[in-house]
Formats: sequence, structure tokens, C-alpha cells
Amino acid sequence: MNVKKKKILLIGDMPNWAFHLVIQFIIERVEGYDFFYDFTVYNSNPTSRVNSDFEVKSTHPIVPIRKRLSFQRVPLLRGILYRCTRVLNRLGWIRYDENGCWRRVAPDNKYDLAVFLDYYMDKDADFSHVIAEKYVKGIFTEQFPPKGIVLDQSINLTTFVKHYLNRCDALLVGAPSIANIYSEAFNKPIFFANLCYDESLFIPKKRSNRHTFVIGWTGNPSRDFKGYYSHIVPAVMELQELGIAVELRHQFQGSIASLVTFWQDVDLALILSDADAGPSMFIEASLCGVPSVSTKIGLPAFVIEDGINGLFCERSVEDVVLKVRRIINDVALHQSMKQSIREDFIRKLGVEAQKIRWKNLFNAMLNE
Repeated sequence: MNVKKKKILLIGDMPNWAFHLVIQFIIERVEGYDFFYDFTVYNSNPTSRVNSDFEVKSTHPIVPIRKRLSFQRVPLLRGILYRCTRVLNRLGWIRYDENGCWRRVAPDNKYDLAVFLDYYMDKDADFSHVIAEKYVKGIFTEQFPPKGIVLDQSINLTTFVKHYLNRCDALLVGAPSIANIYSEAFNKPIFFANLCYDESLFIPKKRSNRHTFVIGWTGNPSRDFKGYYSHIVPAVMELQELGIAVELRHQFQGSIASLVTFWQDVDLALILSDADAGPSMFIEASLCGVPSVSTKIGLPAFVIEDGINGLFCERSVEDVVLKVRRIINDVALHQSMKQSIREDFIRKLGVEAQKIRWKNLFNAMLNE
């Protein structure tokens, strides 16, 4: 006798961004549920009450432009394709729906559980058509109040919880440290879960000897809280002015495969966010056996043992320079960190560990 799987809707901001990677990880790794997924960019809300990059700032079109092929200009053939695509999409066999959007939704939009991967999404977009037995909202930043979304930066924790975490049966956090911020005012269950990259793809690679020490950084440099222009670039320049043979390499965008190649040729990751649930570059670097000098935020705070598999630093150019010089000058320390960080990361935050966290969340919400 076949047991009907519970239906879970996962909601991100837009395809091919960070939350899409979380959605893909869940769908590919967590078994036993019928997953559906949608994005805020496909559910425009003209009365949006938040300041997101996707609606208010209009940095991404609401509906993607899809070019019609020659045979699609024939109404009958276009209709057949439309209906076939819809059926295949709802069976989960293709990723695009009949309108060319990267999503999969239930015909009646009824689910056992709906997960908004960020707390503001139901206010940024119109999800009034979604009906779920239970709702979960996520928070993936240590900043309070979160910058760039919440218009009133003077809001207190109690008001934030009442306004943004209403209609919410549990809170999902992207790092354990975030739970500490909200546990005082949010009196419902809090779960930590995040993604992890393919451990068979992100692997260390033996490098040939070179004269320069390479510092790596990946991500979006325009996000001020990451500190790329304000702290990382100045710190590397100061090291160079001291006569130290150090090189800064960055990758602001690119495929997953290109990130593997990037980190396999880097000696040290430099993370200077002042608040972050990740960052994802810590996952990338750690799996490739690259230790980090990092502020005590997000996932680094959960994995790094100071002086064993990485170093913590203050968010100042002076302290960054001091910590990087320590690693460069102590070859044995750098080598031992490289040997430790991948194993330590996988044990605490690897694919299997994150799969268990997601299953615990879903089981707790659906089997109460």
C-alpha cells in the first residue's frame, strides 16, 4: 500500500540565487516528501511593505522573457506544448512550468507545510493563494534588524517578531548564532538547517609550489556587510606594502564548477562579514581544504576552533593583517589547518548532517 507523501512548498526569492541552492539541496537530498517550489519574483505584490531588492528596487523582471520557437507560433501546437509541459512539471519531471517559470506548484495550491526561506517573503510578494496546514519562516542574517529589507531600523525585537513572524509555526535559522537572537521573543520551535555542496565535487587538490600566498574571496562585493572593499582589499594592500608576497583573487559570480576550480588554487579564505548566516564561501573553501581567517559570525563560528582549523579575527584591517601574517609565517600551522578543516566541516555541517537537520524540521512540523 502506497503512503501518500506530505506536500511541502519551498519559497525562495528568485531562481539561481542563494535560496534556490537551498531549495535544490532539499529536493535532491531529503527523501520522503513531495516537494514543490516557487519564488517571490513570480508573485508580484504592488502593495509590498518591505524594501527587497526584487520588488521595490526592481532589479529583476517579475516574469522571465521566453523566446518562442517557430512551431510555437502555431496555436494548436503551442496549446499541446502548454498542456504537456504543465503535466510533466506537476509530475516533477521537468523544472519549468507551462509559463516558462522555474517552479512547481500544486494545482490547488494546498500543502501540508509551506516554508518561506526568508521572513519577509509573504509581505514582499502575494502568496494569498497558498493554503498550508503549517508555516515556517527563515532568517539567514545575524544583523538585527536586518538591513536592506526592514524599513524601520529602530524596530525592537518584540515588534519585529509580531509583525514579520506572524502566521508562523516555527522559525528556521541559517546559523546557530541566529537562534540566540530570536529565542527571547519567539516562543515557538526554532530549527537550524542550511545547505552543503557536493562533497565529491568540492575536494582539495594538490598544488605546485609557488612564490605568492593566495587569499581568496567569493560573493557579491557590493553588499557592504561583507566588507570586501572596506576591509579585505585594504588588508591585502597593507600586506603587500609590508613586502609580503600575497595575492588577492576573487570571483564575484560563476558556476558551481568554477567555484571548485577557484578554491582548489587558493591558500586562505578571508571572511570579514559583520553579520552573516553563511557565508557560502566558507562552505566552498572548507570543503576544498582551505582554512579561513574569519570574524566570529555564522557558520565559521560553529566550525572554527581558533588556532586549530582556522583563526578568528576582529573586523579591523590591523587585526586581519596580524592574523594572516601569523599563518604565512607558520608553515606548519597552515598545513595542519588545511588537513583539519575539511573533516571538521563535514562532521558538523556536511551533507549528511544537514540532511538530518532538514528531516528533523519536517518531521517535527508534520508529525506533531
